[in-house]
Amino acid sequence: MQTHREIPFGDGEYTVRLGLAQIFAIQDKTGRGIGEVYARVIEGRMQDQGTGFHFGYGPGARFSIEEVLEVCRQGLIGGGKGFVDGREIEVRDHLATQLVKTYVHPEAGNPINRAWDMAAVILDAAWNGYAPAAEAQKKSPAPKTSEDGSIEEGQSVTE
Repeated sequence: MQTHREIPFGDGEYTVRLGLAQIFAIQDKTGRGIGEVYARVIEGRMQDQGTGFHFGYGPGARFSIEEVLEVCRQGLIGGGKGFVDGREIEVRDHLATQLVKTYVHPEAGNPINRAWDMAAVILDAAWNGYAPAAEAQKKSPAPKTSEDGSIEEGQSVTE
């Protein structure tokens, strides 16, 4: 189990993680404890029992845009690295801010749901941990598939 994720984001793939320094920064910026931020971001998200994937349902949401944007920024800073065009890059405060402004900020033409999705992934990994696909498959049997390769009804897929 780990508390970081490698996610496709913007121009590459980035590691996202919330360490204590990032959690303190989120709390300072939002004026809320991390538990309250987590609860507010997760509220309104539903889990599809068929696939296990989470999706947002806006009418049930309680987060502020400041919260989700700061979680995204701090998650990138905490992850500290990305892979762009086949090479590793270091992610610090300035680059994280630029990435958030470019790829999830509503003023750059991005839907709010994009920042909400990313913040939920980051917080969920910090709060509950994350088992990469290879580790998760060791713990649970593979879903049954039909002849055309699709997953049979009632089966779930682990990320």
